[in-house]
Amino acid sequence: RVSRTHCEIVVDEHGYLVRDLESKNGTSLDGLRIQGCYLKPASVIGIGDVLLVFLPAEEQAQVALAGADRFGKLVGGSLEMRALFANLERIATQDATVLIEGETGTGKEIVASEIHAHSRRKGAPLVTVDCGSIAENLAESALFGHVKGAFTGASADREGAFREADGGTLFLDEIGELPLELQPKLLRALEAREVKPVGGASSIKVDVRILAATNRDLADEVRKGTFRQDLFFRLDVMRVRVPPLRHRRGDVPRLVETLLLRSRPARGGAETPRIADEVLAMLASYSWPGNVRELRNFVERYLVFTPTGVAGAVELLSGASPGDASRAEQPLLRLDLPFKE
Repeated sequence: RVSRTHCEIVVDEHGYLVRDLESKNGTSLDGLRIQGCYLKPASVIGIGDVLLVFLPAEEQAQVALAGADRFGKLVGGSLEMRALFANLERIATQDATVLIEGETGTGKEIVASEIHAHSRRKGAPLVTVDCGSIAENLAESALFGHVKGAFTGASADREGAFREADGGTLFLDEIGELPLELQPKLLRALEAREVKPVGGASSIKVDVRILAATNRDLADEVRKGTFRQDLFFRLDVMRVRVPPLRHRRGDVPRLVETLLLRSRPARGGAETPRIADEVLAMLASYSWPGNVRELRNFVERYLVFTPTGVAGAVELLSGASPGDASRAEQPLLRLDLPFKE
């Protein structure tokens, strides 16, 4: 009477959330059928004919934290980032496959780069394949290579990403975008550690470590039928999640300082401008839907226009220049003020 993946309980900042996963006969909470609802102690969850009593244990979870507030190019003194750094320190030295999750703009590609840089393969290539930008008809060739004459336009042999990364690391960015028909071939390559070029007669052994990143919930994509379950489990050996910037706003001032310092070579070593404390406070209160990428864009605009106060900095958040005529009649949204004000 219970679906294979019937429901799940996840923990967020509000508590314990039980969610039905499109099960055949539904999930109930205290006798009422639900799609999703927060639990309280002694709540009764119904799945099929089974009743489960929810009793959270009163215990303290011990989370390992890194002693440093950076891991290579990754910066952050928040608990979320120090926990991430502690995981990366362990994971980097192993050869296990890693699945990197996180919203767009959180820096998943930098996490992959630092895992490689701290691994025993750091002297070998790190090859990146953006699965979301490859033309569907060229994806197999991009990954596995092809031989001359394999198809129209194949005027020479091509090694492909797996062979280019031989001895090193292959980073499959946005793996959730990989076409469904190519996923069985990728699974075989991961299992056998060998690839067969398009039009080739034999397979070629490769020695690569696999890192994959996604901004999608791959488990949900499996349920929808857009991602193979066996490939998901093959990738989900080690999993790390990069927290969104809104969950670590205390890191914003340090990130701004780091981005300003990194911009000095491009500015010919010019003195780094100082950002006023009230502007930093406003930035720390902003929700950053574009995450660190949006913050980096803001810093680049700030270096061009160097606004003198909070009002000008708020305008820069939208991409407009301070005093832009197109925004002159729009009310100023003071993100540094409490919601009530």
